[in-house]
Amino acid sequence: MDQEKLYMKQCRNGDKEAFFKLVEPLLSRVYSTSAAILRSSHLAEDAVQNALLEAYQAIMNGKNIRNFKSWFNHLTACRALDLARQRSKLASRTGDLEEIEVPDEQASPIDALIRKEAGHELLESVMSLDINHRTVVILYYYQELSLDEIADVLDVKKGTIKSRLHAARLKLNEKMMQPNPKQVMEC
Repeated sequence: MDQEKLYMKQCRNGDKEAFFKLVEPLLSRVYSTSAAILRSSHLAEDAVQNALLEAYQAIMNGKNIRNFKSWFNHLTACRALDLARQRSKLASRTGDLEEIEVPDEQASPIDALIRKEAGHELLESVMSLDINHRTVVILYYYQELSLDEIADVLDVKKGTIKSRLHAARLKLNEKMMQPNPKQVMEC
């Protein structure tokens, strides 16, 4: 029996620590993805919390979950998108994305700095996309969902996902090729 199945079985038997062991390694990533989709750390916390509650209930109700990591990533992305839809209906898009970074233990300090700067520029570019393009990029590249899974999450056709992803790549390429005003001023 693999570790995920063992933790789910222990959880069903009343071991609350087993649920924590199951989800804890996934929390940083799903939070980062939710924050990127929602552009709000507070809403990201809500999305993750909603997903945690739903995951716990699913386990306790005996739902057959073959790959918990993949299922939980998908579930959290869905909850973030639910909040994004609610938010877009209720108010303009305001909020802030706190810097979210996962340290690279293997990199030298200069490599880490260069990677951080490049990653920050890319993240800024991704975050500047409209919600449709931003969402497909985040789900595809950060959550590593397949095109079919993204189509299911967003409830649109796979061709629409391909089109949005292509358009998002073009927009990102255009943004990344433009000179950075900060760098131009420093010269």
